[in-house]
Amino acid sequence: MIKIFSAICTFITIGSLFSQITLNGIDFAGANDTLRISQTNNTTTDYTLTGENFVWDFSNLTAFSQYLKYFQPISNSTILVQAEYGFTATDEYKASYFLESIDIPIDQLSQFLPADLSDLNQYSKKTVDSITSLGYSLSVNGQAIPFKSDTIETRYKFPINYEDTLTSRGYTFIDLNPITDFKLKQYRQRTSVVDGFGNLITPFGTFEVLRIKSVINELDSVYQTFFGGGIWNVLPQNITTEYEWWGQGKDEALLKIVVSENNGTSQIRSIEYQDIYLGLDASIEENSFEFNLVPNPANNLISIESDLAIEQIKVISIDGTEVLKQIGSSVSKKIEISMFQAGVYFVEVSSGKFTATQKLIKI
Repeated sequence: MIKIFSAICTFITIGSLFSQITLNGIDFAGANDTLRISQTNNTTTDYTLTGENFVWDFSNLTAFSQYLKYFQPISNSTILVQAEYGFTATDEYKASYFLESIDIPIDQLSQFLPADLSDLNQYSKKTVDSITSLGYSLSVNGQAIPFKSDTIETRYKFPINYEDTLTSRGYTFIDLNPITDFKLKQYRQRTSVVDGFGNLITPFGTFEVLRIKSVINELDSVYQTFFGGGIWNVLPQNITTEYEWWGQGKDEALLKIVVSENNGTSQIRSIEYQDIYLGLDASIEENSFEFNLVPNPANNLISIESDLAIEQIKVISIDGTEVLKQIGSSVSKKIEISMFQAGVYFVEVSSGKFTATQKLIKI
């Protein structure tokens, strides 16, 4: 009897040792979810190591900044964008939320184009069996314009288990005519594999996780007339590898490391992980937090800039009614106010525990 009991205990121990979680859509964020994300640029842990029942110890991570990740509902976008991804969109293009994106280098492009490019957002659709990338919107001279992907990329396919693989591709065509004679073709090939499971340790805690490794091969082409006649130019191939550690019910990757691959050399591009609010701006006196608001008075569009990441903006009418609210994380924002009636408003900007307010005159 003792031997049988011992064998049963051994079996249970081994089964527990090699158990693994399964991820489903409920474990991923949806519209209006927010998460505090810490950023760092250094780790002494080898992020490439993985396997069964593995322990990834990233407890040494030290954040140098934070931001609030906000999965914005489509209702927060402009009417033009909502028409493409919202109420009048076909079912496959009905987005669940959108996020700020850096997939297209709009800062560099703005240097060459006779147009002001800003506020690049990516639109995603979440269903019970997948999360897909539907396309982008881009503000051109303050007007948000949608660009749907002709080929929709699948980022995650549910349920997700150890050793699952996924291959998907996306194609997006961006044409800025008639504003300027500029076009961009974005081709993306994604290959993902769940290459490990076990425990992840970060400053946020210890979690049971699946590790997903995704290799993204992107080849873009640009049509431009910067220097004479218009021609198509193929940009250098861009290969990135994303390492993500996901836990059940955590809405977003607990840790994500993005690595650029160039001629056989890997370079860490970003390291982000879920965290509590750390008060990284605690050394700043509250009365020194301020922001710039231009133009003022204004008619159609205002720009808001701050040295700290802007996490929330509210516009409040003279009678105390909140007429606009935006949540995100950026040091600069553009706000469309053409729909407001002429009069006096108050713009309230928040960053972490700090808040500042300025009067705005709408003409």
